[in-house]
Amino acid sequence: MLKQRIITAVILVPLALLGVFALSPFYFSLFVGGVVLLAGWEWANLAGLTEMPARLAYVLGLALALFGSQFLPLMSVLSLAIVVWLAALGLVLTYPTSTTVWQHRSLKLIVGLMVLVPAWSCLVWLKKADNSSWLIVYLFALIWGADIGAYFFGKRFGKHKLAAKVSPGKSWEGVYGALAVTTLVAIGFGLGQHKSFPQVAVMVLFAWLIVAVSVLGDLLESMFKRERGVKDSSNLLPGHGGVMDRIDSLTAAIPVFCISLLVTGL
Repeated sequence: MLKQRIITAVILVPLALLGVFALSPFYFSLFVGGVVLLAGWEWANLAGLTEMPARLAYVLGLALALFGSQFLPLMSVLSLAIVVWLAALGLVLTYPTSTTVWQHRSLKLIVGLMVLVPAWSCLVWLKKADNSSWLIVYLFALIWGADIGAYFFGKRFGKHKLAAKVSPGKSWEGVYGALAVTTLVAIGFGLGQHKSFPQVAVMVLFAWLIVAVSVLGDLLESMFKRERGVKDSSNLLPGHGGVMDRIDSLTAAIPVFCISLLVTGL
């Protein structure tokens, strides 16, 4: 399993970085949009749509929602993201009781739209910002670092369950590992950009917040997979599951990352 994860990562990471550095904002939006639509295809299955025409219709609806989001003010998108993830926190904390709230298929499909659309919209906005490529690389480094830290610390030291009813495999030790690695990433990027000590400290604090929210994104998808009775969103990526399994953390982290940039000006 670890070998497969490494091989897949060695292929995917350069592709992601190539998209970040080589593509213009327009083509980058299409590139990321394609990834989001694949995730939407998988989400349709998690929501209970098994027939191909129905899943295609959902993907088409998602594509239209992505297009429409371009005409919304950024603050509206960020406000929607805040509401979505606060609601997600409540659903995860109260699981399995919360299933009475979102057990209907239509609500699951709506949740998918509300998770994927703000993430895409915020990432496209980020690509248009000054020094955008390095900002996106920093975001990816935070999330990838968190995943690596959580995986290895969880495997080695994991004893205390984070959310046993939602995802028994996740531990508090994994969270501590994620925070440790992202702290190093934030400090490294801060020093590399010649930030002052107070600025680096702010970067570390927001890195912790971003990691905490990324964990929520992971748990939200785990909750839906658990109800659907599947381990992965698909088997598209050997060793990693599906596309949604790889971007679940990012869907939550991207809006918070953009908010941190707006709040701090860093």
